[in-house]
Amino acid sequence: MNWITRWKKIGIKVKQIFKKQPIGQEATDWKNCPQCKKISYKPDLFDNSYICECSFHFDLPPKLRLDYLFDSTYEIIEAPENIDPDPLNFEVKDGAREGYKYINKIKKYRKVTGQQTALMCASGSISNLNAVVVCFNPKFGAGRFGPAENEHFLKAANIAIQKKVDIWIVVYQSSGIDVHTGVTGLAGMTKSIIAMNEIKKNNIPTFCVAARATAGGTYASSFFMHDFIIIESKCVENLLFSGKRVTANILKGTDQIPDDFGTAPGIMKSGLADITLENRKELKDTITKLANIILKKEETKTTEEAYENPEDFKKTASTAS
Repeated sequence: MNWITRWKKIGIKVKQIFKKQPIGQEATDWKNCPQCKKISYKPDLFDNSYICECSFHFDLPPKLRLDYLFDSTYEIIEAPENIDPDPLNFEVKDGAREGYKYINKIKKYRKVTGQQTALMCASGSISNLNAVVVCFNPKFGAGRFGPAENEHFLKAANIAIQKKVDIWIVVYQSSGIDVHTGVTGLAGMTKSIIAMNEIKKNNIPTFCVAARATAGGTYASSFFMHDFIIIESKCVENLLFSGKRVTANILKGTDQIPDDFGTAPGIMKSGLADITLENRKELKDTITKLANIILKKEETKTTEEAYENPEDFKKTASTAS
């Protein structure tokens, strides 16, 4: 037996070993924290809003996020039907990924998440304020923004305008525009900007929630159009158009990239965000307080109401004049 044959047999054994291991973190009840390296029990994380003891924030499933934000029941805004998520029929016919079809990946994302797009949208009441919430799901292709997501975003925006809701909230966790869809996908930048402009024309306060990595065309379009940009926790990073390595290549040494580039502290220092929360448990209360101030929902009694007798108010006003 020569050394080539031996290495082939070793390679086969290694593959068999890895096949027996759980694939992905969904196959186990434990999660490893990348910050403190501690292994946490999933039910314990669930009870603590998916926050580790060291304050690291794991990705929160969209359904749970909606449960935490809305007061009780809410209505899911389904994705529009008959939207082609793969308009280019992207396929690799030869090379290292021969036979690769992008539509098969879309089908896999849909099976894993139970969603038709990377967005989960809903309308309901948040602290007695009518709201529409859009959540990106990072498990759906890292939350990439494609043609189907474009139309889903527009549908949610139209419902917000039709219902004349009090607030519009978008929770961002997106890797950017879906490059497999070409110009059709890039149109999502323009469409989301138009949607945001229409919402603003209807005087609906808008809230951007940066809940982990957000990059590319998503970051460069609707992300910064909101009235308030809230970073969910201090451990949020990769809020940037392109990664550190790509940015360094573009600058070619003319400027040093700071260590906090794209992180919550760096974004705050640059003046690109309004507030960083200690943890996501503060999110609902923070949005409610800001919205009530803008909408003047918590105004104190008017001057007239402060007087038990309206005639007394008229006399006082007459004397003052």
